[in-house]
Amino acid sequence: MGHELPVTHLIRFGPYTADLRSGELYNSGIKLKLRDQSFQVLIMLLEHPGEVVTREQLRQRLWPDDTFVDFDHGLNAAVERLRRCLSDSASTPAFIETVPRRGYRFIGQLDPEPLPQIPKASEKEVRLEIPAQSSKPAPTHSRRAISRRTVFLISALAFATTLLFFFAARGRRSRTVSAQPPHQTMLAVLPFENLSGDPNEDYFSDGLTEELITQLGSLSPDQLGVIARTTSMAYKRTSKSAQQIAAELGVDYILESSVRRDGNQMRITVQLIRARGQVHVWAQSYDREIRNSIALQEEVAKAVAEQIKIKLSPAYSGGPASPRSVDPQANEASLRGLYFQNQFTVVGYGKAITYFQQAIDLDPNFAGAYSGLAECYHFLVVTDSLSTADGESKALDAARKAVALGENLAESHSALAGVKMGLYDWAGSEVEYKRAIELNPSYSIEHRTYAALLVALGRHDEAWEQINQAMRTDPLSLPNNAEVVRTLYYARDYNHAIEQAHKGLQLDPDYYRIHFWLARVYAQKGMHPEAVVEGEKVLQAMPDSTVGLTELAYSLASNGRQADARTLLQRLQEKSKQAFVPAYNFAIIHIALNQKDQALQDLQKAYDEKDWALMVLAVEPRLDPLRSDPRFKTLLRKIGLPI
Repeated sequence: MGHELPVTHLIRFGPYTADLRSGELYNSGIKLKLRDQSFQVLIMLLEHPGEVVTREQLRQRLWPDDTFVDFDHGLNAAVERLRRCLSDSASTPAFIETVPRRGYRFIGQLDPEPLPQIPKASEKEVRLEIPAQSSKPAPTHSRRAISRRTVFLISALAFATTLLFFFAARGRRSRTVSAQPPHQTMLAVLPFENLSGDPNEDYFSDGLTEELITQLGSLSPDQLGVIARTTSMAYKRTSKSAQQIAAELGVDYILESSVRRDGNQMRITVQLIRARGQVHVWAQSYDREIRNSIALQEEVAKAVAEQIKIKLSPAYSGGPASPRSVDPQANEASLRGLYFQNQFTVVGYGKAITYFQQAIDLDPNFAGAYSGLAECYHFLVVTDSLSTADGESKALDAARKAVALGENLAESHSALAGVKMGLYDWAGSEVEYKRAIELNPSYSIEHRTYAALLVALGRHDEAWEQINQAMRTDPLSLPNNAEVVRTLYYARDYNHAIEQAHKGLQLDPDYYRIHFWLARVYAQKGMHPEAVVEGEKVLQAMPDSTVGLTELAYSLASNGRQADARTLLQRLQEKSKQAFVPAYNFAIIHIALNQKDQALQDLQKAYDEKDWALMVLAVEPRLDPLRSDPRFKTLLRKIGLPI
């Protein structure tokens, strides 16, 4: 076949311009970022317009002979992505025609006079969300440009990751976040692409993403590190190439996946890409019943291990050959529970509890649903939405059941560890955290909450190591970034806490928990006007919330605005007549108002209520005015904390 391309690196057809030099495609000046293989397919077709490019020719160009892939899937996926980008259709093609059993043909008209340069509009790169191919007109929102806020957040994510993940010095006392150990292979699982075309099905694809990340994290703890869910989900529907993502996250491999549902059947496709050289080392498709999704995730994980030469952990290599199937409706309910749990809101956790309980009712041996239920109840307790008496007993029952049913699941042990910590069982909590980390060191939540336990025990350097581990696999997690500030606050390293807070706020300037910790830091540094500003932001983000009223009242009282602080205290007292308000919160405000006896009475009441917040009794700087009082020391001894 002859080479028909014009002698230029810019090829125009219809409204599209392909830049062969940069590997980019433009639609009327708007940049549409194509993944490498899809762009290579386009180039081969443009090289031979009107002629059939065979599947074998495409295979030879796209995949080296020494690379094992599911070729049919890989090529079909590349062509499908290309067609979506061109708004083309396989049934009524305008540009790419399928020649059955042979290959593809470019049938569009090449512009005989290509532009000398890309239009100026392309300098303002707009990344589009490409809709799934459909015979129906795509809804307006599916092709809209991503908002400026989203573009800002994406830029901030990359910037903050660079600062937190790689820029840090390595000294133990530097209080900066370190990079991953050099001996570990790092892998990022990109969010499953939902091929149903229905955004209401995102809970299913998102849940599969989390399940696969969990399976891979348990694969070989010493050899393989897996980027956690929160950071991976930042790349949902991204137009960035695998090479860009790998560079931003510092990973060696990228796993791309997609899922299509049909009733109780699902088709999952996966591709493993090595960052170095952008080599597609493996791809495969799986057709399974939804009831076998957990077994499928393990099958995929083992296949990945084989491809990147990872030795399986004993839990995998010696585990059961056929993991039990899950009732399809229970699996459905659990995935919905995960979806709402990952919203990290009180409302979301309430909905998640409903779905996890549905899953348990349908399948009483579903360990993952029990661990999710335990974490939800525990979350509602630590956000003061439930009393310890109402929430932690339910959380403890669910966590114990999760461990009994899922001894080799890190999430089960992590959930039990968190509940035991809230019940002042320090030794028992640490045993469970260590077991969870042994099973899956890439599970970010266990490191973050273990750091909280170590802080409570005054083991600040160990706590710093744990929050480092959480950030290593999940640098874009807002809760992780807030926990960095928290860890530094309790270590009384206020300058570094302020520095890390400002970095974390680049991910989301409105994230209330970072403002929450920043208010405390400023108050302890004597920067009282700044503390008031941060406290106001917390209350603005969470109007009339217990935490918002408490933090702002403390900041106001510390700033000498006693009357304003008492006004907020009165609001909190009125609220306590209709809802649960921890006595600990009243103690904090009374300390700021220099009412020490009342504060000690509040703390005694908090102990009687088994308030989880007392876990920081030994390290909370705001409690310093009480430390010399024998009543305070008695409380420390009762809780089992260092005096």
